[in-house]
Amino acid sequence: MSYRKILPLLVLLCPLSQTYAQPTPDRLAYIRENAVVVSNVEPANEDYTDLAPLQQSLKDMVVVGLGEQSHHDGNTFKAKTRLIKFLHQEMGFSVIAFESGFYDCYKAWQEIKKGEKAIDAARKSIYPFWISTETEELFAYIDKQKNTDNPLILAGVDCEFSGTYSERNLLPDIREYLQKIDSGIARDTARWRVFSASLTHVIAVSDYLTKPKEADTLILNPALKNILLEIKEETQSSVAAMQEHLFWEQFCRSTLAELSKRFTKEQVRDRQMGENLAYLQQKLYPDRKVIVWAASSHLTYNGAAIEHEFYQKNLRLGDYIKRAYGDKYYNIGFVGYEGKIAKLFFFYLVNIKKHQINSI
Repeated sequence: MSYRKILPLLVLLCPLSQTYAQPTPDRLAYIRENAVVVSNVEPANEDYTDLAPLQQSLKDMVVVGLGEQSHHDGNTFKAKTRLIKFLHQEMGFSVIAFESGFYDCYKAWQEIKKGEKAIDAARKSIYPFWISTETEELFAYIDKQKNTDNPLILAGVDCEFSGTYSERNLLPDIREYLQKIDSGIARDTARWRVFSASLTHVIAVSDYLTKPKEADTLILNPALKNILLEIKEETQSSVAAMQEHLFWEQFCRSTLAELSKRFTKEQVRDRQMGENLAYLQQKLYPDRKVIVWAASSHLTYNGAAIEHEFYQKNLRLGDYIKRAYGDKYYNIGFVGYEGKIAKLFFFYLVNIKKHQINSI
């Protein structure tokens, strides 16, 4: 689909909360007055004149969310890629955190630093619908920046396991770390065998709909809590060792949240994504500004203002970011106007539904 189908892209530079209670004509007038036309969404275009108005709005931000109404809109991917480059080059943001596995994306960044191509590492870590023609420029850009003084770090915030790194590398990696800290579970062959079998089961079923089996949870829950206690007793002598230590500490917490999904109706995943994000920004990559790539349904906040019961009753990732960062969090959403989208693994095009009259 040509990007001309969705232009102009409107960036609202004032809080939309001002418009909630206004009648339609007033809302439309507000949008016309405050909207900025973004003239191009092509990722290779580095003339950011059209994005310059964002500098004033984002100058004090620590976290910027880039949402999407669907995981299948290629032009949104293009626009987000260009915005990421702008935020990195002009605004000092240096971490791109995907709605993908906390471990998978951490492993991807370690491998990228060792020389693996970013797009190959991404194929093993982030959800596959974000590996597309429209995102190739993003991963090429990560490659170009990785050995500079200002790399764009790839990260993930999800407590779910999202890639083949989890399937192939997680158990050897965690065992190597546990041996370093002389963990009891790494010394006990029988305990390790049971632990690794259960973790393998959890990785295999980790997705939006499937919950870990109770038997695996009963094995992994006490084991991970014990590992957390062992980690807290450790002291690290180097920066690299400390980062590894910090990562595995949060990995245990994140995986405990994934295990808890079977036993609660709470939106555990969103809460843990919020905790993982704050940990990334405050502990793992301290003082770096973070871009979050996720569904708009996760990045939204203040669900009481949304005419949908689910959002009114459930806190989202955006709510947790807002609690942690307040006015330092800025969320940008994307919506397609017309054209077609293609879903991954479905060999047909889907027409975008006709917009409602006077809708944004």
